[in-house]
Amino acid sequence: MMRKLFKEQGGFTLVESVMAVVILGIALGACILSFSMAMRTVNTAANQMAAVHACRTELESLRTYSLTNAASLTSGSGRAFTNTLTGTYVVSNVNTWTKVITVSVPYTNHIHGKFSTNTLATVLVTTLHP
Repeated sequence: MMRKLFKEQGGFTLVESVMAVVILGIALGACILSFSMAMRTVNTAANQMAAVHACRTELESLRTYSLTNAASLTSGSGRAFTNTLTGTYVVSNVNTWTKVITVSVPYTNHIHGKFSTNTLATVLVTTLHP
């Protein structure tokens, strides 16, 4: 029996190699972009949680302050709620016995590339009327 001689040798052509590199590059690029977006989301969530924590801490501090100094509780701003976060709070008098306290803390939103604000509010009611 006679064997046929093969003119072609095994392996990949240059076009096949280039296409494989292009497909691999697109796949890796998609992975890098999704990882980058995930990191921005995680950083934004961390900033948002820190801002919520600062809001809650300041709100509790104002509630505690209002128990002893309800008449002197007025609006304030620019206070350092934590070492790194500053915010504002607004005290609104609804009537003689009721006040609404709103606390706002801005944080960096890495997803949108700007600042966002967390706002919490509570109502203080004095039950001991003179």
